[in-house]
Amino acid sequence: MLVGLVMVVTLVAYQQDTVTHKDSLPSAPVAAQAPVPPPAPPAPAPTIEQLRYMNGLKTATRGVAQIRDGLNRVVRTQQADSLTRRRAARRLGGLCSTARSFIVSGRPKMQPTAYADSMRVLAKQLTTRLDSLTNALPICEKTAGRDPNTVATTLTNKLKNYDDALLAFRTALKPDSTKTISQQ
Repeated sequence: MLVGLVMVVTLVAYQQDTVTHKDSLPSAPVAAQAPVPPPAPPAPAPTIEQLRYMNGLKTATRGVAQIRDGLNRVVRTQQADSLTRRRAARRLGGLCSTARSFIVSGRPKMQPTAYADSMRVLAKQLTTRLDSLTNALPICEKTAGRDPNTVATTLTNKLKNYDDALLAFRTALKPDSTKTISQQ
């Protein structure tokens, strides 16, 4: 009898647990989400002249990287023995020569007229700074072995000016994600 009573209680308890209970309170209304603004229209595709400008910049940047390498070698060897310093200075002269060939081959492709308005001004500044750097390279080739510190100082100043212009140009190229559609 005790076993039968335990089975009845278990059966009743089991049935009560499986019965789904309906909530007596109505569910809260879901708040309407704010409409999501449509994504910004994609930037217009670059023109052929703009692609050519960027290809020229890419080539010229390879030359600038070589100058940086030569300058870094000279700076790192300031505390080294004279043979290492002389070797780094000669290397800087050679790298100035090859850097000039890269810059000279890329620069003619960089026509600022490929861009309009403010971008044209930034592109012109960039090419002007690149020309200034190019004009200093023949002196680097000839005198880096004899006076690497003066050459390094001159090139470092010209590279800083070039870097500033390059940063301004690349920043202006990127679409501004903070602008709303009405501001574009």
